[in-house]
Amino acid sequence: MLIKQIYRFKLTTQMSFRLQEMNNPKLFADFCHPLSSKDVTKVLSEYINKMSWKTGDRLLDLGCGPGKMTKEVLMPRLPADFGLLVGADLSDNMIQYASELYSHPKLSFTQFDITEDIENTSQLRPSDFDKIFTFFLLHWVPDNRYYSLSSV
Repeated sequence: MLIKQIYRFKLTTQMSFRLQEMNNPKLFADFCHPLSSKDVTKVLSEYINKMSWKTGDRLLDLGCGPGKMTKEVLMPRLPADFGLLVGADLSDNMIQYASELYSHPKLSFTQFDITEDIENTSQLRPSDFDKIFTFFLLHWVPDNRYYSLSSV
């Protein structure tokens, strides 16, 4: 029994340490981007040209994290005449990092909590956007059975 408790504590401590690392925007970008950019590139390559586009489209990237995927993978694949791309994330640290690192006239980043703000915010209303992207967000949302893409 004692061994199980020690093992559980060690596992929980290691998991907690990893989660803390993932709250560091630079570590998150450096660790996750190489792994996930291949998947995002594959999905975008397959579907982005099948979407209906119009000049000035406003786009939202929910769960943008440190912004690297938004700026380096999503944005280059968008039509040149899109209007605005907004990256949104729960973490103020991620948004501050993204805002400082990735500057572009058609790109901005903002803090947004999908579990609280989806219907209550006046700062960022998903209905104001023509297209919404989210690549690695929903698995982070606690009890996500209440959130569906139809609500955004």
